[in-house]
Amino acid sequence: MNDEIQNNDEIQSNNETQGNNEEQRNSVITLHRRVQLCLATSGGIPSIAPITHIAFGDGGVDGNGDPIPPVETQISLNNQVGMYPINGVTYPLTPPTTARYTATIPAMDLASVSISEAALVDEDGHLHAIKTFYVKRKDEDITFTFTFDDEF
Repeated sequence: MNDEIQNNDEIQSNNETQGNNEEQRNSVITLHRRVQLCLATSGGIPSIAPITHIAFGDGGVDGNGDPIPPVETQISLNNQVGMYPINGVTYPLTPPTTARYTATIPAMDLASVSISEAALVDEDGHLHAIKTFYVKRKDEDITFTFTFDDEF
């Protein structure tokens, strides 16, 4: 039996989300992306590489099982265990100020892994946003579909 689990974890990219509530501290826009956005919007570079993958890891929680806040200077997950191409991107708002990415971990992949961190990855392999969360243990016969909202 193949069940599908939806994990609606959200990564936000506007500066107002850098506040003090716990959910916001567990996601960060990387310094790499902030530099790319600055250069692209000021004409310093022609464009930013598109997001093509979501990386997953099992190093996003501490010994008590609480999410470890990521930092903007991270260039990798704490312990990456897999990376999957995005299934596509949608724009759920009008005007389009949110990009919604999804990626699916197939039923047989990452069996028994306790996923607790994820990142948006561009076509050049750079991380753009990182999210840590409570453990989501992956069973062998379960398909996980993760959804990330990237808000601007």
